[in-house]
Amino acid sequence: MMKNTVRDEFLIADDLTLHIVQWGEQGPPVVCVHGLTANAFCFQALADELAKDHRVFAYDLRGRGDSDKPEEGYSIPLHAADLLALLDELGLARPILIGHSLGALISLYFAAHHPERVSKLVLIDAGAPLPWHTPEEQPAWLTASINRLGNPVPSFQEYIARLKQAPFLQPWNAYIDLYFQHDVMYNSDGSVSSKCYRQGVLEEGQRYNESAPAEQWANIKASTLVLRAGKGLFSEQDQLLSEEAVAEMQQHIPHCSYVNFPTLNHYTIIFGVEPGPVQEIRSFIA
Repeated sequence: MMKNTVRDEFLIADDLTLHIVQWGEQGPPVVCVHGLTANAFCFQALADELAKDHRVFAYDLRGRGDSDKPEEGYSIPLHAADLLALLDELGLARPILIGHSLGALISLYFAAHHPERVSKLVLIDAGAPLPWHTPEEQPAWLTASINRLGNPVPSFQEYIARLKQAPFLQPWNAYIDLYFQHDVMYNSDGSVSSKCYRQGVLEEGQRYNESAPAEQWANIKASTLVLRAGKGLFSEQDQLLSEEAVAEMQQHIPHCSYVNFPTLNHYTIIFGVEPGPVQEIRSFIA
């Protein structure tokens, strides 16, 4: 059974209003940072397990979910600054930090620049330079994710029906349902649109080089766990994180361990399809 949130509210971090959720009321704090077009509820499956003895926090990044959506000002360094302000507002001195996809890049950058604020670091299927250089070279699954932004769909039912056609979202489960329920806003004509701000996502792509992930590796002080999704999404070779990239990460990040999940892809690795990822995280943070 899914755990209910014990907190679902808005906090002002610097001059930005961020939507946060929390599962669990006791234990060491865990802060989760989501991916490019995602929202805080993508971590429900992890929270169901970790909140047994941890306080698990997740939040909507600027431009996503129910957080503020400024017209401009989107980059990994800016997201890291938001995270610092959020931790200060929550009174969390040294949480365990878990990031998925873009959230892993944000968490990596944050841990390199604020090592005193991270007790342990978990990077889920990201943390290395992207394996493409232009939008034209990016994988089809990422293009599909971005293309849904800003385009209304006649009904929520049709929205979900279209998403269920994506092979990389199979096997579909209740966690994916919950995630997409929080993904949409309802328009006056009954249609739905993703809450994710398209222009913010595009700006982040243009400013990606500011994150320089390989330059952050040597500055990580926290013990680090890298989880890789080894299964392709549309093809056998369209993973976000290659085994070669992980080998470089392990070479340059001190105290870095690694687990590969060959039967999970970039999405299913966080949606509770298999118990392995959360079991590895629990063992690591213990």
